[in-house]
Amino acid sequence: MKMKKLVATTIFCALALLIMIGNVQAQKKYVNKASMWAESGEKLDTALNSIIFCETQEKTKDWYKTYYVKGLVYQAIAKTENEEFKKLCDQPLIDASDNFEKAYNMDGSKSIHSAIDLIFINMSADFVNKAIELYNAEDFKGAFKYFEASLKLKKNPVFNGEIDTAIIFNCGMTAQRINKYDDAIKYYNQAIGYDYGQGDTYVLLANNYKSKGDNDTYLSTLKKGFEKYPSNNNLLGAIINYYLLEAENVDEAFKYLALAREKDPNNPQFYSAEAHLYDKIGDKENAKANYLKAIELDESFLEAYYNLGVLYFNEGVALTEKANEITNNTEYEKAKKLADDKFTESLPYLEKAYELNPKETSILNTLKTLYYRLQMNDKYEEISKKME
Repeated sequence: MKMKKLVATTIFCALALLIMIGNVQAQKKYVNKASMWAESGEKLDTALNSIIFCETQEKTKDWYKTYYVKGLVYQAIAKTENEEFKKLCDQPLIDASDNFEKAYNMDGSKSIHSAIDLIFINMSADFVNKAIELYNAEDFKGAFKYFEASLKLKKNPVFNGEIDTAIIFNCGMTAQRINKYDDAIKYYNQAIGYDYGQGDTYVLLANNYKSKGDNDTYLSTLKKGFEKYPSNNNLLGAIINYYLLEAENVDEAFKYLALAREKDPNNPQFYSAEAHLYDKIGDKENAKANYLKAIELDESFLEAYYNLGVLYFNEGVALTEKANEITNNTEYEKAKKLADDKFTESLPYLEKAYELNPKETSILNTLKTLYYRLQMNDKYEEISKKME
């Protein structure tokens, strides 16, 4: 009886072992079938379902090849021309990369390291190309996702710590386009750490602080950039515009304009900005002189022509208001002539501005008012028709 019992037990254990081996083989068979479908590009929906099933099974859920094959399936989906297969996932390249990375770091995976290394090298270009494709299609959210994925990919051992500063910068740029200001700040700071973009990157970084409402850091970032890149006109211009238009700190604006003029004495923008400052503090003569200098340096400088014309026009308006307070008719006529002379002085500058941009509404409205005041009826009618 004991002998029979022993034989029965041995037979039972052998059967259990065969069943267990059969289950392991059956589960791994799903992985191998998915691999074949991925290689052929066929039945990718079945392949994906099979490999997802294997992730839940005891014998394959911790097997490196499960995730390696899952990466192959996603990679095949990324390359397929079959529209139904394309709908299987939103970001197949990224999903492929994540699974290859997981497989690479699992126990027993050394045999596939070389294969994954080669996949990663080829995939690096795929990520960048996809990001550019999405960016050109104005899908900035998608472009940001793929630029970020490219950076993550470069952390794998095969790249030996390679730093792609252009991709870091592009991460910042696309993050900014989708209003992810904190991400943009992070990546622009990284780009600055590698001197990528030089002063212009500081301007972009500063703009993200401004978008967050942090004007103090906006200005300090611009100044920090200017200290490092004092020849960068974009940094200098941004600082001047801040003091000129937002902080209304005339003294600081003049200070930085002086620095700007030292570095670039023939830049008409600086003379125009200084003219605006002089106009702001009531020094009309210096304002006129600087607008004229800007025009001398750039004969097609629309802003300088228009602002100079408006300056004379506003002087005419002020003189007209004074004239209207005079009750003596003779004195009134004299005062009115002074006002009309100012309007006449403004005319050539406003007409030149109109010539440079005949569609600008503010120029059209100012000229129409001017023609009416100077009783230039033909031109008044002509411009009125154009504005209809």
